[in-house]
Amino acid sequence: MHQNLPFLTIENATIRKNDKVLFQGLDFSMQTGEHWAILAASGAEKTAFLETLYGRTSITQGRITRFFSQIYQEEQSKQGKVNSFRDLVSFVSQAYTFKNKSNVQEFYYQQRFNSSESEEADTVSNYLDQTEGKRPGYWNKENTMALLGLTPLAEKSLIKLSNGETRRLAIAVALLKNPKLFLMDRPLTGLDLATRQAFDGILDQIIGSGIQVVMTTSPEEIPKAITHVGKISQGNLLPVPDRSSLTVEKPAVSPEETAHIKALISDYPSVPYKNLIELRDVSIRYGDKLLLDTVQWTVKPGERWALKGHNGAGKSTLISLLLGENPQAYANDFSLFDRKRGTGESIWDIKRPVGFVSPELSRYFPQNQTCLKVVLSGLFDTMGLFRQATPEQTEMAKHWLAALQIPHVQRLLLHQASLEDQRFCLLARAMIKKPALLILDEAAQGMDDEQRTRFKHIVDHICREAPIGLVYVSHYADDIPESVDKEILLENGKRIHAKQIQSPNHR
Repeated sequence: MHQNLPFLTIENATIRKNDKVLFQGLDFSMQTGEHWAILAASGAEKTAFLETLYGRTSITQGRITRFFSQIYQEEQSKQGKVNSFRDLVSFVSQAYTFKNKSNVQEFYYQQRFNSSESEEADTVSNYLDQTEGKRPGYWNKENTMALLGLTPLAEKSLIKLSNGETRRLAIAVALLKNPKLFLMDRPLTGLDLATRQAFDGILDQIIGSGIQVVMTTSPEEIPKAITHVGKISQGNLLPVPDRSSLTVEKPAVSPEETAHIKALISDYPSVPYKNLIELRDVSIRYGDKLLLDTVQWTVKPGERWALKGHNGAGKSTLISLLLGENPQAYANDFSLFDRKRGTGESIWDIKRPVGFVSPELSRYFPQNQTCLKVVLSGLFDTMGLFRQATPEQTEMAKHWLAALQIPHVQRLLLHQASLEDQRFCLLARAMIKKPALLILDEAAQGMDDEQRTRFKHIVDHICREAPIGLVYVSHYADDIPESVDKEILLENGKRIHAKQIQSPNHR
């Protein structure tokens, strides 16, 4: 590449996707050696900017020029090889997916904990073997696994990876391509505190290998290696010369929203259980790996708990027990909703009193499910709506979507909705049946800062107005609702403590 040429430019561009104008008059210039962090009030805007760089949007006016790929594409064309600028670009989105050995992506959620079905998924090591890039470069399987802490997970099945482990694997797969441009959509989401703290070092090594980075993030998580910051505002990208001037809006829930939610839960049923959860020395083992080690834990009605631990600590395994999805439940002594597991209950008996939200959950719904159907499916504890809902049920689902300020998504397919709207849609799905226990597993992951704050306030309002139990999982202390006053900490499958804590207001 000629040294006097930019790395890439966007000039006076009108950008559209799905017949919607995303940007108008967009200008952006990136020089060789620059690394950008992109901020915006909306997570959807940040993602759309990266998708534009990757060529997933339509440019109806102006142009984008990817100077970094010109010599490569000319050489490939001379050799008669099919080529694209994308050969030199890696993109880690929020919607990463992995496939099983039959090349089918749609694992259903319960599969993760069934040992026979997990054999249908590759191990981390095998998956990286298959996806190793064809372009030569520093990043081979060994270097990439070491950088991202995947070496200890080499023989672990993909569908048994925790949320944060899956995130690290997605970054590894993208890095194996040895790209010139690495696009990363909020790469820190889902990562535990230790990995987030180590991310500066990870990024330093990626950049040190000659890769240029454009990442979306929040103002408080801009890595040191980033040289330039841009903020999307009113359909354009404005450089931020002074990072210290950045502030994060922390909106409260509007009075109208509060009133709407209050009306929906005004007739919340009393909870007829002595204990919601009672674990007595529960252990879960796969092969020689002990995932839970003699865990004891009791959750009573109306208690609000934070479930904490590093990526791979055992949180996902513990949640699988609470959702009735782990087949090793029958080898353990524990009760859910005052009923000992293995006494003739069905999985539907267990799921009925539980509302559950996880960022992974949206991947398991059939592609033809609208957001309205997804909310209605919560009444039947199914991954999609497969029966006729009554007019009253349909109205209730619409009320929940309206209460959460997303009435516009009801006819959209779930996968077409923005990540923020998907998360609120899943919360509506969890709440429509008025559960005794609400389990939120990294439920605000992928949201921008404003929406994460709003999500937390909504959960707090629900906890104030309803006799609901809460188990909240997050690696971000700021995401944990004020109503949470108890904490259980796992480390390598063992319970380190389960104790009363001060609410965030008094810490």
